[in-house]
Amino acid sequence: MTIKEAIEKTDRLRPNSFSREEKTDWLTDFENRIYNEIYSLHKCDTPFTDTTEMTDATELFVPSPYDELYVLCLCSMVDFFNAEYDRYNNDTAMLEALYGDFERYWNNNHECAHNTVISG
Repeated sequence: MTIKEAIEKTDRLRPNSFSREEKTDWLTDFENRIYNEIYSLHKCDTPFTDTTEMTDATELFVPSPYDELYVLCLCSMVDFFNAEYDRYNNDTAMLEALYGDFERYWNNNHECAHNTVISG
């Protein structure tokens, strides 16, 4: 999914007045979360998103079927800043569930980057 696709889908689902730049910033922050919490902990040949050069054409890191994370992230931010807290809570519950699914998928399919020594 590209940034443009994520923003356009979000705008269809949650019409809003937030700028494209604000939404790109939210996606950049989310992409950095994914890098820090998941990607950086594993050995991987798959290149990660260059978050310093995000444009509409930037292909976001998380693949299908987990890429709906980006739309849920944007919807949750729109709902939060519009004080739609019931929607926000639903969005974040779905986001965290799918994020957990992606994290488990990634952990099961990529070798840990750190050697773990268990002494006993």
